[in-house]
Amino acid sequence: MRHLRVPSAKTAFWVERCKENSWYEIGSGVLSLGEERGIPLNDSAPQDGDVVWDGFIITEEIGTSKKTQHWTEHLLPSLLDSNTNKFPQSYEIQGDVLLIKIPEELENIESELAQAMLKQYPNVRIICHDEGVDGEFRIRNLRVLESRDGSTTTQTRIKEHGFFIHVDPSKTYFSGRLSEQRKMTYKAILKFRERFQRPLTVFDPYAGVGPSMAYLYTDSDLTECVYVNDMNPETRDLLETNMNAFDKKRDANGTYVVGTMDARSLVSSLPETRGMADVLLVNLPHDGIKHLPELLPLLSNGQVLLCGWSIIEKSETEAFMNALKAILHAGNRKIESDKLDIVKGFSATKSMVRYECILSSNTNR
Repeated sequence: MRHLRVPSAKTAFWVERCKENSWYEIGSGVLSLGEERGIPLNDSAPQDGDVVWDGFIITEEIGTSKKTQHWTEHLLPSLLDSNTNKFPQSYEIQGDVLLIKIPEELENIESELAQAMLKQYPNVRIICHDEGVDGEFRIRNLRVLESRDGSTTTQTRIKEHGFFIHVDPSKTYFSGRLSEQRKMTYKAILKFRERFQRPLTVFDPYAGVGPSMAYLYTDSDLTECVYVNDMNPETRDLLETNMNAFDKKRDANGTYVVGTMDARSLVSSLPETRGMADVLLVNLPHDGIKHLPELLPLLSNGQVLLCGWSIIEKSETEAFMNALKAILHAGNRKIESDKLDIVKGFSATKSMVRYECILSSNTNR
């Protein structure tokens, strides 16, 4: 590999100059050649003897591979020196879409930052600045920074525990960080299924694009019929695409119904759903418990499993459970067992919690 030989003291200057002109061989390290240093050059760099080298020579050396540990290593030294403490420390990758929040003071170099990320992550197609969530459906407001192939769509697919799930972070809510929660719910429903001699009917009124169904609906022994719904109309195409793919993975025929309505209207809009659910998932952390009274009529008169997620004050777990039990009792439900787990911290004072209750009916409705 060709290397530009320069005095050790001039290494930083020439590394930056080569990177500025896209002559530096990314992925290779600077060689120590006695009192000189060898800067690795790519094929686009000028030949030995060119005036751009100020009299320094180019020689053939055995190059060294240096795997970059962080995307910032692809930046010019001048950008690193002045901004090291300002670079964002976290990001999220959904499929081939990378989401990152660029601080306002770095917006003037956001293109350079995005290009560095594309170099570091070859499987990423597009880099988006995440400006936070907007609107009733809490959808991310995304701005495209750079695209590897010129495309601007944020629709992609992720792979979770062996299942492909189609998502679009600019239109619908999805969090890969809740993967273990979905797996935990699957295990809880598997255990609950032991009480029955048949597959179960599951309602997921706040399904998003249906990631929970990757586990639940593909298992023919576990579920026979599922209702998946989300009030955000943008979810429908993705939800139908995912459910169709999950349906093809079943070993036996099943039934799924896709809706995009206010979950509180399910029983009135679809009277046949009253008393159908063996399992009810309430994944609406900000308002789910408020919706619960209007969701309880979905539950069957037999034993049922209720799983829900809420964001509560860290100091109010007991008060939350008391409120939950009061709603269930008011809905003529007997609580056979209940538990509450803290999923994660949501803020300095709040946590996301997961509640799980096995219920039976106090009346024959």
